[in-house]
Amino acid sequence: MPIYVKEADVTEFLDMPTCIQALRSAFAAEANGQANIVPRTRWPFGSVRLNVMGGGERATRHFAVKSYGGGPFHVLYYAEDKGLLAIIEANLLGQIRTGAASAVATEKMARPGASKVALVGTGKQARTQALALGAIGMLKELAVAARDRAKLETFCERLAKELGAPVRAAASVEDAAAGADIVVTATGSAEPVLKQAWLAPGAHVNAVGANAAKRREVDADCVLKASLVVTDHIEQAKVEAGEFIELAKAGKFDWGSVTPLHRIVSGPPIARDAKAHTLFKSLGVGLEDVAAAAIIYDRAMASGRFKPL
Repeated sequence: MPIYVKEADVTEFLDMPTCIQALRSAFAAEANGQANIVPRTRWPFGSVRLNVMGGGERATRHFAVKSYGGGPFHVLYYAEDKGLLAIIEANLLGQIRTGAASAVATEKMARPGASKVALVGTGKQARTQALALGAIGMLKELAVAARDRAKLETFCERLAKELGAPVRAAASVEDAAAGADIVVTATGSAEPVLKQAWLAPGAHVNAVGANAAKRREVDADCVLKASLVVTDHIEQAKVEAGEFIELAKAGKFDWGSVTPLHRIVSGPPIARDAKAHTLFKSLGVGLEDVAAAAIIYDRAMASGRFKPL
């Protein structure tokens, strides 16, 4: 019988550095043919949609299914020979593992020594993106841009305390991006919030907020002029990466030019053009949920506080 893990317990059991290491291992396993990703499927039901995605690791014989709709996110965590092990409330899990995936991509794609970060957005995903970059030592100063100035000021004050680093409320996205080594967009915008013309030479971009065909956080030049474009799952990107989909339909973008994240995680260091920018398009995949759920489950059981339902 499974255990039930609430959000408050996820806060205790899932820390960013451990999640980052778990995702490194998970994507390395995928590169070796030892992990699987089942792309997200969205089913409409009236005014809401049921979203389902999954993934598994063969070496550990564990897999997970993540589902969410009009209510909380949940991960169902399984062992191949034992059945359902845990039901985990997964709002925070999703935020942490998405930040961790960006960290895994950034440490491979950004220039050595990159540490000046621009962040667009002040939501929960934005916070964990910053924390993830801090966890890998790639955030020494941060500029944040958002439309709501009052919310922006409060967000910056709180994040500065968490990071122990200078956090500035920027006047605009262009202002935030000026001179930044790493630029992160964490919004649900339907129209681009970041233009390639605003990027400093050699900048790395993490576009993490939009995962629907009709949403785009970065403009066409951010995609077309990038020296390297990476995503966590190409087949899922063909359905959800609006920045790519529109360009591909117009004949301006070749899906063959996209590199899956597992390939750079397991591959040699990237030969990087010092002046060209790079782009990681994050969608969020089930393999990331498996890796995070494993940490939570193991620590929950070790705590001795959880009994099967």
